[in-house]
Amino acid sequence: MTHESRDYVQALRDKGYRVTPQRLIVLDAICDIGGHAEISQIMLRVNFLDNTIDKSTVYRAIEVLMEVGLVIMTELENQTRVYNIAGSDHHHLVCRDCGGIITILNSDINSFIADIQSRYGFQIQDEHLAFKGLCEQCRSEN
Repeated sequence: MTHESRDYVQALRDKGYRVTPQRLIVLDAICDIGGHAEISQIMLRVNFLDNTIDKSTVYRAIEVLMEVGLVIMTELENQTRVYNIAGSDHHHLVCRDCGGIITILNSDINSFIADIQSRYGFQIQDEHLAFKGLCEQCRSEN
């Protein structure tokens, strides 16, 4: 998903943040990677765009972009964090044994989320969920 579909400049300003070149470069890098961007990939892309931006600046920019709601973080297997442009329409099933990842659509779990929210009065705000368990193949091997 592209960040161009949202007024990211206004989103930053609405939350009281300055629009800095570094924040925009980090946002562009995450977008360019196309989803599931790990910090090492983001760093490579940022350094390609501007080699004066250091790792701490990238981390701070990501925190701001998450606070503003432009970027979301999901923790996959082995506590690997991946970053996506907000507005993702999918989630993941992550196998604890083989590390395989199965993508599921929002439509696959919308009724589940609605039921949880209705039953417990709890509004789920995570845009990108990762359910951890065992895939069919690993279950059959055990």
